[in-house]
Amino acid sequence: MLAELLRALPVAVLVATAPGYFWARCLSPSGDRIELLAYSTALSMALVPTAALVQTRVLATGVTLPVAAVSAAVVLAGGVLVYLRFGPAGDEPTLDGPPGTRSDRVLAALLVATLLLVLLRGYWGPVRHDWPFIRGGDQYSHAVMSGLMMTDGRIDSYLIYPPGFHTMTAVISRLSGLEPLELFPVLAPALLVLPPLACYALAARLRGRPCGVAAAFLCGVLLVGPYESFAEARYPNILSADFLIVTAVAALILVYSSLGVRSGLLLAILGSSVVLYHQVGSFYLALLLAVVALLFLPYLLLAGRREQAAALVLSLALLGLLSVLYAWDTYDVGRLAAGLLGGSDTGAGGTAVEIAIGSQEPLTLGHLLATTSQPVVWLGLLGILLAGGEILRGRVGTPQALAYLTLVLWALLLFAGSRTSLSGFPQRFERDLGIPLAVLAALALVEIGRYAGSREASPSPGVRLVAALATTLALVVVGFQGVQNLKDAGRWNPNVISTDVAAAGEWLKANNAGGNIVVTPYLNDHVPGSAMLAMGGYTGLRSYTQERLRTPRALPSSGKEPLLAANRITHHPVGGHTEALLDRYDIRYVALYKRYPGVPWRAFDRAPEAYEKVFENGAVAVFAPRTSARSG
Repeated sequence: MLAELLRALPVAVLVATAPGYFWARCLSPSGDRIELLAYSTALSMALVPTAALVQTRVLATGVTLPVAAVSAAVVLAGGVLVYLRFGPAGDEPTLDGPPGTRSDRVLAALLVATLLLVLLRGYWGPVRHDWPFIRGGDQYSHAVMSGLMMTDGRIDSYLIYPPGFHTMTAVISRLSGLEPLELFPVLAPALLVLPPLACYALAARLRGRPCGVAAAFLCGVLLVGPYESFAEARYPNILSADFLIVTAVAALILVYSSLGVRSGLLLAILGSSVVLYHQVGSFYLALLLAVVALLFLPYLLLAGRREQAAALVLSLALLGLLSVLYAWDTYDVGRLAAGLLGGSDTGAGGTAVEIAIGSQEPLTLGHLLATTSQPVVWLGLLGILLAGGEILRGRVGTPQALAYLTLVLWALLLFAGSRTSLSGFPQRFERDLGIPLAVLAALALVEIGRYAGSREASPSPGVRLVAALATTLALVVVGFQGVQNLKDAGRWNPNVISTDVAAAGEWLKANNAGGNIVVTPYLNDHVPGSAMLAMGGYTGLRSYTQERLRTPRALPSSGKEPLLAANRITHHPVGGHTEALLDRYDIRYVALYKRYPGVPWRAFDRAPEAYEKVFENGAVAVFAPRTSARSG
């Protein structure tokens, strides 16, 4: 693993962090190096895939090695030229003024320790149990789509999905020489560093570096949601909902206090990049910005702050324009708009929305507390009360009051979405609620610490005792939850393929002569059949369970028919209908997980006139249909 990490990590840094550095220096008025690091990474993830996608569209090719190299180089060179022409944005204090009483060295040490704990949380379990694989099931679909970006420059033949993550993965794969399935085990755990970095940037801008360090710790060590996304291999969700949105909100707060063009451009680039990575994250951000516009613009106008209102309007308008450009191809926006206006077919985008709405029930409040972690929830609620108190007592100016309200609205929107099936993704809303709560909790934690450590005499011994008890209780609860999360991360995870399944995948790859394959929906209780597609180098046929076929939330671009065909073939090995499907979809192999319920794998073995068994081990049997001529 170390050799692959040393091979992949420098390339990932050069592609996903370095190209945006000069853009960050030019657009962000911050002298905080960690905040600049967060912005530099976010801007790289926004601009490098965009540069690659432009080339693939113009050249009608995939993400080749030259395309990958040019993408990173163009973004870096463009940033240098812009920086030389316009210079740095200049240093600007956070909304709260200078940092607190702790020295910068202590804060730096605490932040480094936090990030090391985050990396330990990410790598400990995979190194102990998973290697050479990685936990989670969604990475196999992401590997298929990343492979399509490398060869075709498009992923719409596999799934309706924004191409940002898969384009970035393709760029890193080309430059490192590692395939996506080789990249994920070594780089995916490092993605967990990004949410705490973004929370640091947001909280530090809001209330200074102590608050930033606290937010990074609460997000990286205590929150369960981002780790669950990693453990389920929902990497685009981490990048969009837990990283890019956070940096976009930080840029939005910057717009509140700065009337410059640069802060508005930073918000537009970062906010629109969410659309490039994930549809649910785009939904979150659209809701938040719509509420911000409806509530804050009238207030700014009535308060006579016309310049701030104009800056906000222009920033949001540019963000919207860029978002439409990113979404146009993926969601067939033109057809969607025409369908909505004319009452006709809304295309792929409209179909996806119709399928999602009401198809997933919210989980219990107890599950919400477990997913976000109870210390973050309770401290977050206290943070809301403290922020509200400062606003009501007039202790903060308009920019910071709007910043506090933005955080509170963000948390309330995610909570509301987690409580109703009408949001389409209540469980995603629940999982990502922890991010704004972690920032609000950092406000409370720092305030508790400042109050307990204040040298000013307390009114009475009783007040001093209460303050000491509150501080001790907060530290104990936070510490206990952090230790428990680290222990949980080091345990064995069932979402990992077995060596037998991997061997079958390797055989399919070695004998791949084109066409498609059919696989059972799952390869154990958790790993989906798409793992076999990814390992074998195929894009179809995808296979759903009987229950999921009744309410499919993520249809392939080709519709429901291939899913029904795969189901028919696995449950009815022989017959005229099955033979027709095998020919229609050019099925070369049928790979069956032996212990998958309801699929009679031995029925294939008992039909030698229809199938030849070409591979078998303890977990998987692979059959080649004899019903039609096969090439290769």
